[in-house]
Amino acid sequence: MEIKYSTTEREELPVQATEKWATRSDAWTPEDDTRLAEIVLHHIRIGSTQLRAFEESANELGRTSAACGYRWNGVVRKNHRDDIEQAKQERKNAQRSQHAVISTSNSADTLPTTMTSSDSMKEVIKFLETYDEQYQKLRKQVETLDAERRALVDKVRELESKVTLPSPVSSDPVTPQQLEEDSKALFAIMERARKLLESDATRARAVE
Repeated sequence: MEIKYSTTEREELPVQATEKWATRSDAWTPEDDTRLAEIVLHHIRIGSTQLRAFEESANELGRTSAACGYRWNGVVRKNHRDDIEQAKQERKNAQRSQHAVISTSNSADTLPTTMTSSDSMKEVIKFLETYDEQYQKLRKQVETLDAERRALVDKVRELESKVTLPSPVSSDPVTPQQLEEDSKALFAIMERARKLLESDATRARAVE
């Protein structure tokens, strides 16, 4: 004989079977139910999943995660509806607080970046000013050396004219000793002029 159930009765059968299985006297204690609820509510607060909550409950209570899921959905959950809503609200509040902290942190990070950029520009300006001062000093030194070079060149030409073209009006003949001394003086002046010219060229290249 086939037993017929109404639609409502058919929907209640799985729940009744679950409750019957989950409320066996040797299956769960009130302490187990309390601990299961605490673990599930904690995972709701932190935004975790019920699957992870059931796995943690299984490890702690010495049961399978499926058994913990059946117990929660069949018996424990209906006794903690208000706690579930409160846990969800706490989760939302925590997410909002975390978002506010992240926004504040990003705003705080922007200021040091701006200050660092400003400090860098100041350092660049200071370097350019120092470089310009050094450039002006080197430029003056080059001008001074160039004037000395021109004076030495004129001196060399003057000495050369005296050695190669002795003055016809001079009554004193040029002795070998005097010629040797003049030659040494001329070579010394030419050597000094050569060194100054080399130093001048080196500094000019450095300035460029």
